[in-house]
Amino acid sequence: MSKINFSNTKFLSLILLGICLLAISENILLVNKIFWGITSIISILINRIDFKFKSFLLSIYAIGLLYIQFIFNQYIFSEEFFINCIGVLLIVKYAELNNKNNLLSYNLICMVLSVVSLISGQDIFSSLISLSIIVLLVINMYLIQQKEVMDFNFKNILKYLGFGLSIFPFIIIFYLIFPRAEINFRLFDPSKSSLGIPDSINLGSFENFANSDEKVFTLVNKNFKKQDLYFRVKIFDYMEEDKSWRTSSPLYLYNNYKNYYKITNAKAIDIKYQVILNPHKKKWIPALNNSRLTDQNVRIGEDPFNQTYKSLDPIDRKIQIEFQKYDADYRIGEELLEYYTLLPKSVSKELIDWVKNNKQSKSNIEYLNHILNTFSDGSYYYNLSPVNNSQNSYSDFFLRGKEGYCEYFAGTLVLLSRLANIPSRIVSGYYGGELNTVGDFFNFRQQDAHAWAEVWINGKGWIQIDPTSVIPGSNIRNSYNNLFNNAEENTNSLFILKAFQNLKYFFNYADFVWTKHLLSYDNNKRKSFIKDIMNLRFSNIIYLIFAPLIIYMVLRLYFKINKSNILKWMLNYIILISKKQKKILNSDTHQEIFNKLKQDYQEKYKSFFNLYESFRYQNKNIELTKIFKTFISAK
Repeated sequence: MSKINFSNTKFLSLILLGICLLAISENILLVNKIFWGITSIISILINRIDFKFKSFLLSIYAIGLLYIQFIFNQYIFSEEFFINCIGVLLIVKYAELNNKNNLLSYNLICMVLSVVSLISGQDIFSSLISLSIIVLLVINMYLIQQKEVMDFNFKNILKYLGFGLSIFPFIIIFYLIFPRAEINFRLFDPSKSSLGIPDSINLGSFENFANSDEKVFTLVNKNFKKQDLYFRVKIFDYMEEDKSWRTSSPLYLYNNYKNYYKITNAKAIDIKYQVILNPHKKKWIPALNNSRLTDQNVRIGEDPFNQTYKSLDPIDRKIQIEFQKYDADYRIGEELLEYYTLLPKSVSKELIDWVKNNKQSKSNIEYLNHILNTFSDGSYYYNLSPVNNSQNSYSDFFLRGKEGYCEYFAGTLVLLSRLANIPSRIVSGYYGGELNTVGDFFNFRQQDAHAWAEVWINGKGWIQIDPTSVIPGSNIRNSYNNLFNNAEENTNSLFILKAFQNLKYFFNYADFVWTKHLLSYDNNKRKSFIKDIMNLRFSNIIYLIFAPLIIYMVLRLYFKINKSNILKWMLNYIILISKKQKKILNSDTHQEIFNKLKQDYQEKYKSFFNLYESFRYQNKNIELTKIFKTFISAK
């Protein structure tokens, strides 16, 4: 039978350390994780060997490993560098662990790392991993303190697991009374996230992340139609070249055109929605058109010209923001409208000629419909990986290649509109999302990044136009959802995919509920909870404190109740009332225990000791009631 000894607990400590490091190092490169693994193997081998100057050589070894980290990290104040340094030092320290005190200190360090991971983590899966590590660390520290070598059996596993789980009431109190502090554990972290929209777009800007499955944000309100979910992030209104667009600075627009922009008759609509935004280390905030921020606890700035929002600080943790829809009339002066018609000098003459030939006597609306009809005539294809690589400009795409994705179509429509002196701009953000049918909320992923157009029509204001939506379904190629489309041909494949999809929906729902309640438990709710506790009656407080303790003691007693233990309790009681008060040792025979009693007690409990002898040494099946009767009658 397997045994639990010092070597087992020491090796478990290293395993738990590795899990702790991985839990707080989501952005650590794979090469560094492999580096940790190699270092751990070397530390295990060194730990098994005892040689002269071991501590000195380990110090040199640690310095060498830290120097390697210094060389391969471009920014020494990044999260990755600090975590790698901590990991290297702790892994090397394992090589010289040789006593229980050192091992306990080692586990306490792992406990600190786990608590940091628990505090900084916001999703349910990372929190469960951190909680599991804390429970295992408590068990491991308990095992280290044991003086005897124990059997690794089912009974002991349940015993130690119960001991580890007893920490959960304290963790719950920690969560309720000490909520997540808004501390940035990613010290001086310069790393960039792949989430979001690029600062400038041209032909091919969306290609690198169009198929990314990484979640960006969650829409809590389910009472929206998917076709209405156009979340704005950035506006591209200035064209530098024939294929490159950038965003005008809100400060520039305000300083130069504040007198030519006005919002009137603004009134709130009874439609509210919440956005749970994942950390992306940038400042952009997704929002629907005509939305106002209602959450005053979030430091966010508004760009009224573009109806977009930005956080004042980079978003490095999950946040929940509430918006409210509203109606309003926009008044834009001629000077500002002219700004939205500016064109670079490098516009293709072919496009200019096309506009002259097709605009003619058409009204602005008729001309825009003509462009959309051109896109929908069947000759244009939506393709995330355009086959025609010669499309170096909008003219190449529009007149020859005719194959691209959202930014191709949106940029072309805006360019053709400006050539016809129609104010227009590109809007980029996220569209559609995925409805979770289990929890009735929308998840938006990086693959939902999208670009569309807005044109100004006198008397109507900004009109949203999505040219990609007019492309016939038969002309859509290499879409990220083609996997599900192809699976429809095979019933078994479709069944498996739907099963996995439902499972994914369930886990996403669990994470959504956890995150929503965690983010909503702010400082105000914490104070309210503490106030409610303080207002409880004394009897209720006693109940809350002692009820879990009583349940634990009852369960512990239940698992200890057996004939052997009952007899042992009785023997201790007899020794106590005999007033010799000699401690019973595990090595004592029944005769040795009997001799510890006074003469009158020996005669009194002789029958009871005979039963004890029969049960303990002769393995006779004796009813517990008979033992009690003999004990009570002697008493």
